[in-house]
Amino acid sequence: MRAEQDEASALLDGLDLDTLLAALTRSRGYDAALRDPPGRRGWSDVTPGSTNFLDLDERIDRLARLLAINKGTPGASVAILAPLGPEAIVSILASLRAGLSPLMLPLHGNELELLRLIEAADAVMALGVSRVGSLRPLLTLRNLAMRAFGTRFVGGFGPDVPDGVAPLDLLMANPTLHPLPQLTERPVLQVCDGVALRGPFTLPERDLLAKALDISRALKPTISSRIVTTLVGGDLAALASGPGMAMLSGIELLTLGLFNLGDLQACIEGGRHVHLVLPGNMEPALAHSRLAEHPALASLVFVHRATEARSLPAIDRPDIAIVDIEAHSATDITVVKRQGPPAA
Repeated sequence: MRAEQDEASALLDGLDLDTLLAALTRSRGYDAALRDPPGRRGWSDVTPGSTNFLDLDERIDRLARLLAINKGTPGASVAILAPLGPEAIVSILASLRAGLSPLMLPLHGNELELLRLIEAADAVMALGVSRVGSLRPLLTLRNLAMRAFGTRFVGGFGPDVPDGVAPLDLLMANPTLHPLPQLTERPVLQVCDGVALRGPFTLPERDLLAKALDISRALKPTISSRIVTTLVGGDLAALASGPGMAMLSGIELLTLGLFNLGDLQACIEGGRHVHLVLPGNMEPALAHSRLAEHPALASLVFVHRATEARSLPAIDRPDIAIVDIEAHSATDITVVKRQGPPAA
């Protein structure tokens, strides 16, 4: 165990999300990095598409330079109200590149709860998406910015950006190339407890990558495979099993954003081996469905949260890897490999 810890520590030395993306951009720039589910337009008004590593890096750079115009002090907080999809990932990585600390807010929080989190983080900027089903995150952020006096910039992705909110897609298409700050150290991420809505809690990139490495070692994803995650939150469990593992392994990430069974079936039918990430309480439903036996499934990751009761039946697939992530808190998880395929 000690040898494995030492090896992991050596692998992570000097590594951060920007370094990983730079390496992927050089080696696999035109390969897909992020992909939308086919039904995305129905819940977001955004036409589904895919983003390769080169385009992802460019979007991150443009947004980072846009955020840098606001001259936030190093490590200042940027609140993000979006499902765990392309916009949230771009916002997180752009904030870090601009020397700012991204704070993932829970979409389901009410305005009072979100205001408390924004004020506790002393967020100077807020970013969000125009629509998620019946939710209008940008309207919420605009209202919060009027009450949280430290929040001086609100930017929004999507086709329906309300007055008083900066249209990020338009501004990023023709940005002023504002210089990025010289960073002496990387800022930390911030996360919230999606159940109790407590936080924010700091999350160093190294901790995120260490847990993503644990998951990757248990699953052993190949470059030709795909991660499909149904998680929408932004705590360590969601970030490590989705964006963290995808960046560390260099494979395509497909985020559902809003759960839809038809989308999930289409994503699994996409012709790649799939590493499927689900909340632990969905295991019985999956066990009862025909998807549980789908030949495209290469592995299953179940995220169990402390407030959720375990129930049967469990998945019985000795031919694939199954990993349980025990989420003790927003920043503390344990990765346990339940089973794996027999040795060849």
